[in-house]
Amino acid sequence: MRPAASLAPAILASLLVLAAATVPSEGFAQVKNLEALCRLHGMNQEENVGRIREAFTAALSAGITEEELLPFVEDILKHKLNCSQMVRVLNASTKLRAAGLPYFVVFSKVREGVTKEAPPALVVEAAEAKLKTLIESRDVLESLKSSGYRVLDYQNAAVIISSYIEKGYKAGEVVTRIGNKGIEGAGFAALSGVLEQTVKRKER
Repeated sequence: MRPAASLAPAILASLLVLAAATVPSEGFAQVKNLEALCRLHGMNQEENVGRIREAFTAALSAGITEEELLPFVEDILKHKLNCSQMVRVLNASTKLRAAGLPYFVVFSKVREGVTKEAPPALVVEAAEAKLKTLIESRDVLESLKSSGYRVLDYQNAAVIISSYIEKGYKAGEVVTRIGNKGIEGAGFAALSGVLEQTVKRKER
């Protein structure tokens, strides 16, 4: 028979393992909260809940917090987006966060559509259009950095450039015009507070 003193460490280890197994992890709690929301708003098919769970978990892994995500998902559910539409919106947000771009702009765009009671399909299209212009704005910023500009505020610069692209400017055109005429000379004065020229532009 083993002495009582030698049993104590083994018992303690067993208790710690049991405690870890019975206390839900933060990630588990987040997923359960999401599933409860889905069912509350009538999305009961396990396949659909599973797809949304997967997109939600990917967004969390990319760095979007539960405090931001759950209210956003609830807004989407209230607006009656279907499963595929919800996944597309979450995926757009996740791609932006993973790229270091302002994903919250997609949140704002979707909520704007919800407030205006826009058709769900249009809400999704607006979210994906914003994803596209923000990705293009990233390419513009990289080109400007390589040609002698310092980005002072990356997030705001990306938003401003995306707004110019949405007005009809091509990404390459923004780079060329700034390269030839400077920020204000090219008509992009809104960028003057978020970009700084570090290499003097050659006079033409």
